[in-house]
Amino acid sequence: MDQKTKISKLGNIDEKILRESILVPLLSRIGLQAVTVYHGPTERGKDIICFDYDRLGKREYMAIVAKAADLDGSVSSSNSLREVLYQVEQCFDVPYEDLFGMTRITMDRVWVVTSRRIIPGAAESVAHDLKKRNLSKLVRFISGEQLAQLIDQHYPAYWDASLESIEVMKEQTDRLISFCRRLLLALGANPVDVESTITQLIHSALPPTVISAPDKILSRLTSYHVEVDSIALPYSHDFYSNQCGVIRDTYLKAKKDIFHAMFGVDEIMGDYEEVITKTDPRELVEAFQHGLGQRYPFWKASWGEASDAVNDIEALEAGLKDVDLLHKRLESIDKLHWATSLVDSVRSLEDKITAYLDGVEKESFFLYWRIETHDGLGRLLLDYERSQEDSDTYFSTEHRREVERHNSRRRQTTTTTITVKEVMDEVQYMIRQHLDKLLESAGVPEDE
Repeated sequence: MDQKTKISKLGNIDEKILRESILVPLLSRIGLQAVTVYHGPTERGKDIICFDYDRLGKREYMAIVAKAADLDGSVSSSNSLREVLYQVEQCFDVPYEDLFGMTRITMDRVWVVTSRRIIPGAAESVAHDLKKRNLSKLVRFISGEQLAQLIDQHYPAYWDASLESIEVMKEQTDRLISFCRRLLLALGANPVDVESTITQLIHSALPPTVISAPDKILSRLTSYHVEVDSIALPYSHDFYSNQCGVIRDTYLKAKKDIFHAMFGVDEIMGDYEEVITKTDPRELVEAFQHGLGQRYPFWKASWGEASDAVNDIEALEAGLKDVDLLHKRLESIDKLHWATSLVDSVRSLEDKITAYLDGVEKESFFLYWRIETHDGLGRLLLDYERSQEDSDTYFSTEHRREVERHNSRRRQTTTTTITVKEVMDEVQYMIRQHLDKLLESAGVPEDE
């Protein structure tokens, strides 16, 4: 591939590919450490974060501003060098608060990388502004042409995968195996079983089926941090609450929103630790309301992640009351174990639902479900066609292959493919309707 073709190829990629498929592996191969995608609503100009060591062994932190557009001198364009200059200033002015926990890290250097052109006249103007701010020696601009040269030198496998060395592929495989091993052990697996599973994964064309444990949750998953959390057993099952949906989901969302709302609020970290370590949703609600919820930024919060966290806690509190009452009513007719088995059985259908969604072509479609009792326990089966039998134990769910999603904060509407989780949530809602009818027919009062 000649240089002109390479530059043209770079000019046709989007920012996501630039960040994740080019810059992360390229920067790692250059020798930078802990290269991490940080792009998102709280990035403050930083698309990628990494560090290097100076001659005294001290870490120097660097932010990368990634652009997949020509950088020009336009005043109004989001891709103007003036706008990029603002992002560069944010990189230096706003500490980074995530990569190594909740500590604040100040950037020492910034690279601005575009996969296209940097217009010469605009670049000279911005260079003058950087010099006035004493930033000219701390900021580097890399154009698409220079990026192609760096790829040639350090990451030629991007142009041709066959150029990837055996050593690099072995290192990647070893890292993946190590990550899988640590993740499985964190989830409570026996070390002997872990090694057996990894061997199966490496050497067999049929990978192990994954069925998630009801009391284990990935509470935070990023490109540099995986946190396995627990939830108290009574709430680990997917009973649907009419107030907040599935308790597990609201509990998890509340923890995430509390976590994100805490950035930059060092003085109340003690209250935060008291709340976030709770594995019982009831204890989480109580600890939040009597401690963290009375402090900034949660007290009388009206917007942002803090407001979201308060709303999550309120919804979780109402949902817990609803599900606790449901458990009590089911227990009164000796149906709690049967119902628990029924809601848990939905997770065992995840692979079947995934396979169906992968092959569906119709814009809208129905899925058909059947409730059975096996050895005294309830379970759900997926029927691909409508049953001729008319019974309370049969129901259907209607879905659309493409789903519109509205982000009110960003005022954006996007269309994406329906997820397995969305199908399973609808099924749990229908099971809840079935349980409510069962209790009503048994004459169990709603305030039992």
